[in-house]
Amino acid sequence: MREIPLTQGQVALVSDIDYDFLNQWKWYAQWDFKGQCFYAVRNSKMINGKRTRIWMHRLILNAPNDIEVDHRNRNTLDNQRHNLRLDPEKRNQQNRGTQSINTSGYKGVSWHKEHKKWQVRITSQNKRYHLGYFDVKEDGVKRYNEEAIKLHGEFARLNII
Repeated sequence: MREIPLTQGQVALVSDIDYDFLNQWKWYAQWDFKGQCFYAVRNSKMINGKRTRIWMHRLILNAPNDIEVDHRNRNTLDNQRHNLRLDPEKRNQQNRGTQSINTSGYKGVSWHKEHKKWQVRITSQNKRYHLGYFDVKEDGVKRYNEEAIKLHGEFARLNII
């Protein structure tokens, strides 16, 4: 593993095999407000008076425009080959962690005031599934994990109890 310095005090991690190729350009840290994370980016040469951004993780895998690239460990500056995977079905949102507004501490599990139980839900392909109500939070967490594996496979972000 090697480090490529970026702007804003950030560094990108890359595989040894990619270091010399990537290090021939100046890369910068691009803040992504939606994802609340940095990406390693560089500008292309001017073509027809326009510049485009080149994203390091996409360049490493030579990803076509219609295919997303997912960072397995969710560290968007870890561009080592073993951490990147092509996502033709655009499932990488399933690799998201627990949202900041979450009250249970577990993805997919929230307190339902009316039922006074833990409600479990999961989303797949823009469809939300209700998985039930549970008296014990950890039972709901187990149910979420089971369904996440079925629906999301290797892209499942499981809760750790």
